[in-house]
Amino acid sequence: FSGPIGSQLRNCEKLPVVKFQIIDCEIPDIDSKILSKDQQYLLDVSLAIKSGTCTIDFAIREPGPISHSRWLTTANRVLRLYMSVESPSEEHLILVQFILKSYMPVWFKIKKSKYLTDGPKHVFNLIKSSRFLPENLIKVVDPVIERNAFFAHPENLLLSMIVDERAHIRELGLRRIIKSRTVASNKKLVRTFKPPKLNFQANEYYEIIDWTTTAISPPP
Repeated sequence: FSGPIGSQLRNCEKLPVVKFQIIDCEIPDIDSKILSKDQQYLLDVSLAIKSGTCTIDFAIREPGPISHSRWLTTANRVLRLYMSVESPSEEHLILVQFILKSYMPVWFKIKKSKYLTDGPKHVFNLIKSSRFLPENLIKVVDPVIERNAFFAHPENLLLSMIVDERAHIRELGLRRIIKSRTVASNKKLVRTFKPPKLNFQANEYYEIIDWTTTAISPPP
């Protein structure tokens, strides 16, 4: 890592904690017993920034090894560095806000609810939680979400819909499966499973695709 932020991450836990600005965020309730050491750190550092308090013991805790392949520990270090900078740059502040308002809450929701049928809801939560970003960063984030949104595939959405707690959504999902089976029975080609085009203005998880323009195939 390099640059004004990245170059400070490696030894951030050795820096003294200053009076940092509180940032409000949603922190899901989660049982600490299911968390690893690094995961617990993310929870604790998020709570510290939300409350504006940091104990001496926590200030010297190890945030986890720095690595390009370990986003969790990198996020830990970005947050820990924030607690040691009196006047964070705009770029640093945006990173911290994204971690606290989007990455962290979605991460813990996935940790709590890792069933196949929860996948579309996690994609939806990621979309909704990242809408606070300025337009120039939305244009960076959205393509990344879209090309990785395999859980937004109609097959996965339909699986989620038929176990929805709302009866009318379950019925809608079943009707779409029956209709898609009729269409699929006339096709002999191998289906291509790829992420669909997303609707980033969706208000519900089952609205994250346009059902009228997306090719629908029934779950296997």
